[in-house]
Order: sequence, then C-alpha cells, then structure tokens
Amino acid sequence: MKPLLYLSILLVACGLGGCTSDDSDNGSDPPQIEIADLAGNWNCTVFLVTNANDQTEQFELIAMGGSLFVAVEPDGSFAGEASFPDPDTGVPFVVPIGGTFSLVSQTELSVQFLVEFPPFLENDTVEFTLSGNTLTLHDEVTTFDFDFDEVEEAAILDATLVR
Repeated sequence: MKPLLYLSILLVACGLGGCTSDDSDNGSDPPQIEIADLAGNWNCTVFLVTNANDQTEQFELIAMGGSLFVAVEPDGSFAGEASFPDPDTGVPFVVPIGGTFSLVSQTELSVQFLVEFPPFLENDTVEFTLSGNTLTLHDEVTTFDFDFDEVEEAAILDATLVR
C-alpha cells in the first residue's frame, strides 16, 4: 500500500503547475505560451509536499533519494517514470506514468493521467510558471498521507522541473 500512496503523491505533484513567461524588454505583452512550449525531457529537482495545517510536516521526494522524469511531446502528451525508495527496504520502486497536459490559461495547466490503477492517480489543474528551461508547479488544494495511516491531509505541492 505504501508504494501506491507514494505513486499517488508523485502523480498529483506531476499534474500540478502553471506557466508564465518573462515580460519582454520593449514593454509589450509577453508572448503567449502554447502547449508545444512544454515539449522536452524534464527532470524534477524539487518535489515538496507540505502539510497545509502544519508547515513543519513535509515530504521531499528528491531529498529522500527519489526521482521523477517526464518526456513531453509538442501535443502535450507525456510519458515518464517516478522512482522512490521503499521506506522499509530502501529498494527503489519505479512507476511508469503517462497522460496529457493541456493549458487551461497562461497560468494553469491541466493534467490528465492514463491510469491502470484508479483511483490512485488523480487528474488535476495546477498553477505553473515556465521560464526558459525551468517549469515550476504549485498546488494549494491537494492532499497527502504524511504519516502513512491511509488518511490524507490537506497539502500544498511545489515542484521544479528542469529541461
């Protein structure tokens, strides 16, 4: 059950995000982001889930030895894998992920997962920022089972991916 819980968290995090771009130097409006702007291979460098009711309680996937990789196609489809060490044995548990990203707005990204084990993977809409080769995701309305008692608490997700 613990691997499925970790997978749930990883996928919700992957699904969270929003995109904006820097203002141009001439004072005009920034160029509009299109889904094709997300195309490429993305490695997660930060995957932090914080308990919304107790900011001292956190889960940081990368710091605990986990990883998250996603390859995004110009049409928004993605495939990748999440890896995290089993809390009891330390042996990596690797989970393939896939689905589709679509823009809701210039600051919101929808994530639709192709799942084989519902309801562990959740579709979501997240805030995102795209700055060059850095994609940041933020979601203040998610959940996570911090103490692994099969009861999820309100959580905040912050993730950074680098292309």
